[in-house]
Amino acid sequence: MDVLTPDAALVLAERHWRIHGDISPLPSYADQNFRIRSDRGEYVLKVAHPSWSRLDLELENQAMMTLAEREPTLQWPRVQLALNGEHLLTLPIAGQPCQVRLLSFVPGMTYADAIDALSPAQREALHESLGAAVGRLTRGLQDFHHPAADRQHDWNLMCLPSLRGETAHIKDAALRAIVATHVDTFCAQLPAWRARLPIRVLHNDANDLNVIVADRGDGLQVRAVIDFGDMCTSFRLADLAIACTYAMQHETDPVACARTIIRGYLAQCPLLRIELEHLPSFILARLCHSVLMATRAHREHPDNPFVLVSQQGVRALLRQLAEVDQDAIASPFLELSHD
Repeated sequence: MDVLTPDAALVLAERHWRIHGDISPLPSYADQNFRIRSDRGEYVLKVAHPSWSRLDLELENQAMMTLAEREPTLQWPRVQLALNGEHLLTLPIAGQPCQVRLLSFVPGMTYADAIDALSPAQREALHESLGAAVGRLTRGLQDFHHPAADRQHDWNLMCLPSLRGETAHIKDAALRAIVATHVDTFCAQLPAWRARLPIRVLHNDANDLNVIVADRGDGLQVRAVIDFGDMCTSFRLADLAIACTYAMQHETDPVACARTIIRGYLAQCPLLRIELEHLPSFILARLCHSVLMATRAHREHPDNPFVLVSQQGVRALLRQLAEVDQDAIASPFLELSHD
């Protein structure tokens, strides 16, 4: 995709949304994103890479609009309607059609940038806030449906069996054994879980870079969860497991961290007892999933030094949790009343 200059992007914002202001590019892996500071507020103009289907982007927009209506206490990215009333425009850019949309900009820090400077008490409060935010995310999407959500997605835990072959390419023998054990166990239980565990449309990526925090007057709290690009249909439990997986990497006591996140989550969105019983397996599976995805990427692109950059925390936590009694994470909550 040809590079769109900031000036050209601002012309699109003015023409289709009547938004004018100072514009600057934002980093993005494949898309082209621009932050616009205007008198009416701050926005992000998103120009999708041509490889994105319109249906996939409609899924993201519809989910954000649903959450803004149902869970307004959090500052989800707000989808801005264009002058023609549409939330997603197909516009010719450098001779090819591109999907363009405008979202509100969510101010604040990422969870990853904020957490390490906090005191133990502040960290605990943020953990509970994270759980509550992800609980609202699950609750807000509880009966949400969209045809694009049924797509096959590499990061859907239901697709973990397709990555089992990558286990053989993990160079560290001890880590390879841990991954093999937990992936085999998870995959063996998948058919039963498909029949017994609730399945919903998920955000599927509440990682520490997609969680935005801000000071609301009584300390840092989660303001929003952003980046809906990994949405899929999977186990309801997975969004909580994913949030725990990334937050736990910042803690010396990951079990206590997970318990606090769970407490915040359950205050907003009850789970079935069977879901809580299997939460540790889902956390371990997400860690293994990350290792296998990185292993595949490194095998396919061995000269890319950034493929394994984020793996240090993932692999350290996986090794640590492999030595922990799995009942320790969710056992305090198993006797509570759930739906």
